[in-house]
Amino acid sequence: MTMEIEDQELLEGFLAETTELLEKLDDDLVTLEKSPSDSDLLNRIFRSIHTVKGASSFLGFELLVKVTHKTEDVLNRLRKGELVVNPEIMDVILEAVDLVKLLVSDIRSGDIKEREVEGTLVKLLPLLSENAAEATVIPAATPQPEVVSAKRGKKKSTTKSEKSAETVVVLQNPVPEAPRVVAPEHAPVALKPVESKNEELADNSTVRVDVKRLDDLMNQVGELVLERNRMIQLNANYQGGENLDVFGGDFGKLTKRVNFVTSELQTQVLKLRMIPVEKVFKKFPRIVRNLARDLGKEVDLRLLGEETELDRSVVDEIGDPLIHLIRNALDHGLESPDERVAAGKSRVGTVVLSAAHEGNQIIISIKDDGRGVDPDRVGKKAVEKGLVTEEQLANMMPREILDMIFLPGFSTKEKASDLSGRGVGMDVVKTNIKKLNGIIDIKSELGKGSEFILKLPLTLAIIQSLLVEVNGEIYSIPLSAVLETLRVEVSEFHTISGKEVLKLRDSVLSLVRLENVFGVTGDYADNGSCYVVVVGVAEKRIGLVVSRLLGQQEVAIKSLGKYLANLAGIAGSTILGDGNVALIVDPVSLIDGREGVSAGRMAA
Repeated sequence: MTMEIEDQELLEGFLAETTELLEKLDDDLVTLEKSPSDSDLLNRIFRSIHTVKGASSFLGFELLVKVTHKTEDVLNRLRKGELVVNPEIMDVILEAVDLVKLLVSDIRSGDIKEREVEGTLVKLLPLLSENAAEATVIPAATPQPEVVSAKRGKKKSTTKSEKSAETVVVLQNPVPEAPRVVAPEHAPVALKPVESKNEELADNSTVRVDVKRLDDLMNQVGELVLERNRMIQLNANYQGGENLDVFGGDFGKLTKRVNFVTSELQTQVLKLRMIPVEKVFKKFPRIVRNLARDLGKEVDLRLLGEETELDRSVVDEIGDPLIHLIRNALDHGLESPDERVAAGKSRVGTVVLSAAHEGNQIIISIKDDGRGVDPDRVGKKAVEKGLVTEEQLANMMPREILDMIFLPGFSTKEKASDLSGRGVGMDVVKTNIKKLNGIIDIKSELGKGSEFILKLPLTLAIIQSLLVEVNGEIYSIPLSAVLETLRVEVSEFHTISGKEVLKLRDSVLSLVRLENVFGVTGDYADNGSCYVVVVGVAEKRIGLVVSRLLGQQEVAIKSLGKYLANLAGIAGSTILGDGNVALIVDPVSLIDGREGVSAGRMAA
C-alpha cells in the first residue's frame, strides 16, 4: 500500500513538472526559430526535453523515452552547431513535441494507448546523420511501423504493410537507428487518472502559491478566530443578562471588526486564485507561427502584459474566444506580403495581444495592422443575407454597421476557410464573452487595421453592484456597467416610434422599465418620480427605470441552475443580508434586447 502511494506521488510529481516544461516549450521553440543564435535559449530547450526523458525513463514510460531521446539528439546537434535552425527542422521538432504532449496526456488520463510514433521518428532520424544537409525529400512508402506501449517492456509490431502518401526524408547513406534506450529496472507506476477540468490548462488543477500569501491568509484566519471568540462571549453575556447597557456599543465594534477582517480574508483568498494571463498567452506564438505558414503570410506577434493576473476561472474560459480572434486577425485582417508591399506597408504584419487591469476589470486587446473592416462591405453583405434592409442600413451609424459582424451566420469572406473556423462565427465569440459577464468592442480604420477589445471581470465569484428596488422587488446591477444615476419625473419621458426615451443633455436615451422586463406589478410613488440607471456597453447606452436606489454592495454571484440558466436579462442571483434572494441584472442582454426589436424586424 505504501509503495502504491509513493508511486502515485511520483506520477503526480512527474505530470506536474512535465506539463510545466511542455507549456513553455512551444513559446521557446518559436522564439528560437526567430533567434537561432541564442545559445542560452537553445540550452534551456535541450534541458527541458532532457528532463522529461530522464523522468519518463525512471518511471518506465518506454515510448515517451523513445520520442524524447531522438528529439534530444536533434537538439544536441543544434547546440553543437552541426545543424542550423530553419523552418523545416522546426516543423519536425514541433511535431515531436506535440507527440510528447499526446503521450503525457495518455499517462495523465490513465488510459495508456498503443500509438504509432515511427512516422515522427523517421523524420527525426535524417537530422541525426552527418550528411543531413544532403537529405532529399521524396514520396515513399511508409516503413512497417513498430508500435510500443507506453508501459515499459511491451512491444508490438504490425503485421499489415501499408502504403502511405506521407512524405518522408530519405538519406543517400541511411544511418542505423541509435541504440535502444532501456529503462532501469523499475516497475511501471500503477496509473490512476489525474483529474483536470481543461486538458489545455491541466496544470491549473494545482496552483503554485507564494509562501507570503499563505502567511497573510493564516494571519487573517487567526484574526477571524479572535473575533469569533469575541462574538461567542458577547452572545453569552447577552443571554445571561450581563452588561446589557454596553452590549450595543460592543456589538457595533465587533461588527466593524468582523467586516474588516472578512474583507481582508476575501482579498487574500482572491489573490490565491489569481494567476497570470500568461497561462493563456504563451500558447499563441505556436498557433500564430503555424497559421502564418499555412496562409503564406509573415507575422510578428507581440505579447504585452503577460504578468497581468486574473481569476483562474476566467483564465480557463477565455482561451477559445482568443484563439478565434487571433485566427480572424491572421486570415481576414492581415494582407499577404505582396499586398502589404503594394499598399506601402512592411511585408511583415503585426498582431499585438495585450492585457491590462482597469479598475475591477481586465482589458484584453487583439490588434492588427491589416486592412481593417470595411463598413460598406459589411453593410452590403448584411443586405444580401437579409439581415437588414437598404433603408435601415442608410440610417445606421458606422459603428452599428461594424457590430453586425457579431450576428449569427455573418461573414464577409467570399470563400470559407478552415483556418479561421468559418463554421464558428464571431457570434459564438460574443456569446462566450457574455457568459463571462464581459463585453466585446471593436475599433477599425480602413487600411490601417482593427482592434477587438474584451472587457472581463477579474473574478466570476464576487462583483460590486448597485442595489435597486422595482415596485418592492430588489435587483442587483453590476457596478462596472453603471455610468450614472438620475432622479426624474415620469412626465419627462417621451415616446418615439413606440419606445420610451429621455432627453439626456445632447442625446436621446432609450429607456427600459425593469417592471416590464421582469413582470413586476405596482405603481411608482413620490408623485410620479422615479430613478433612471444609465448603463453602457462599449458605446451603447440605455436607461433602466427603477423605483428606488438602495446603494452599493459587494455581492457573491450564485448560479440559478441549469433550468434557469438562460433567462433573458438575468446573469445570476445573490443572497442579501436579510437572507432574501436578489436577481442580478444582465445589462448586456438588456441592451441587445432593446436593439433586438429592430433586429427582429431585420430578420423578418
